[in-house]
Amino acid sequence: MKKYIIFFAIGSSILLLFYTGFKLFDNGSFKFALLSYGLFLFIFLYSIIYLFQNKWVPITIQLITLLIVFILPPLIRTEVNFYHYKEDREEIIRMLVDGEIKKEASLDKGFSFYYTPPQYMNAVKSTTIRAGMHSKNKFFVFFQSAEQPFLEMRGLTEGFIYSSTGEFPTAKEFDYYMDYKKIDNHWYFVSNDLERFDSSCLFLCE
Repeated sequence: MKKYIIFFAIGSSILLLFYTGFKLFDNGSFKFALLSYGLFLFIFLYSIIYLFQNKWVPITIQLITLLIVFILPPLIRTEVNFYHYKEDREEIIRMLVDGEIKKEASLDKGFSFYYTPPQYMNAVKSTTIRAGMHSKNKFFVFFQSAEQPFLEMRGLTEGFIYSSTGEFPTAKEFDYYMDYKKIDNHWYFVSNDLERFDSSCLFLCE
């Protein structure tokens, strides 16, 4: 083990970086997460032991990896999600306009919930799509882009709003949002988590 600790440190770091990148595009699997973090932690403990023998390279490699894993994804997650699922969301919008998606009964005048087509679950992160279809020329659609935090009672509403008019919808037209960031002539980013809102969409939003 001592002879190959640097190679193990590099290997476990590459695996963890690969999983981190994969998770930006997909939810990831529990087994993959367990393997990536478990192996990294195991090698990390050995790296600490070798640190007392003045072997700095393994622990340095892994500390740099941890910095990348914890700092980079939050900075680019919104941009990656927006572009990766943009075509799928545009297809959902077309299906909504053409009346191809069934909606739930709703008493709310501003919006309704529409059942997410199974093939687009990753693009919506929910079984329903919130949309205010006022007419074929005036409608607003919200796409949840973030997974719900584990054991979080308040819930996380974060994602993208498509506006056919180009204007951000009022509370009467769609729903209430404390703040928003404009992406382009039709897309907006919103989040009810102020900390995440401030730290997200740094490169994509105007």
